[in-house]
Amino acid sequence: MAGLEFERPFVKFFLVMGFICFNLTIIKAEETKTIKCGQRNPQGIPTAAASTPSIGESKFGEFPWTIDIANEGRVFCVGSLIHPRVVLTAGQCVALPEDIPNLKLRAGLWDRESNPEHYPYQERSIEKIILHDDLGRSRRRRRNDIALVIVNAPFVLADHIKTVCLPPANYAAPNGTACYATGWGKQSLRGDHSQRMKLVPLTRIEDGICEREMEIQLHSSVMCAVGQNGSDTCSGDSGGPLVSRIIADQEFYHQIGITSFGISCFDGSPGGYTNVGHLREWIDEQMKENDLETSTYIHE
Repeated sequence: MAGLEFERPFVKFFLVMGFICFNLTIIKAEETKTIKCGQRNPQGIPTAAASTPSIGESKFGEFPWTIDIANEGRVFCVGSLIHPRVVLTAGQCVALPEDIPNLKLRAGLWDRESNPEHYPYQERSIEKIILHDDLGRSRRRRRNDIALVIVNAPFVLADHIKTVCLPPANYAAPNGTACYATGWGKQSLRGDHSQRMKLVPLTRIEDGICEREMEIQLHSSVMCAVGQNGSDTCSGDSGGPLVSRIIADQEFYHQIGITSFGISCFDGSPGGYTNVGHLREWIDEQMKENDLETSTYIHE
């Protein structure tokens, strides 16, 4: 976020406004087993095939809602599972029609080069994309950077594949809230993408501080967070979930943000995240229009 300016998802897109639909058939909600959204596995899921994570990496199965969005197998963007057939991500990640045939969504992935045999990841392709019809194009005017991706077949929920909860409409995470981002983005500004899912601790900061440091005026659909102890989201993490605890002493989380943009990485500067609470009503409306249940992301 310094020197030559670039934007986090760090792929510059000319965004297509409105809706991109690849199948206009209404999608019926699938019957799923009873689930609890947002349940983190803080110790991971034990498996002989999964090696010990390094500093800055999550444990296998720790954040079971994180979705890898790969472009011809390469690190591209990230998403989160909110329904067995629906992935929440940044609009900029899926705005270009020419990218769509090459994108694959993978749930239950941890290590991109090896996979525990007893806990295989599941891969799906895209059936339909819903973009916000007021999606901002540039970093200085970034707004409503959100999309719902409906996959061609439901993901089968398992210990390492679950949905994340979403906050209530207009929920605003308090300043100072401790949160986590996940993804396979770069581990340093000029380094390689992460082989294993990153675990990035961040803190929600005041919008005014963010605006001064980034020299922009934030839209109401944007919130800011800054990395702790030198950690940060970076290129390849775009679209990924930013989550915080729903209740302080429990391991249930809701997604307060979507990794969206920044001006650099790992230099202590803040990043911009789509404010999910601000757009919760929009999410519910799109789900209902497509005959999809919203109970899969509601904490009870």
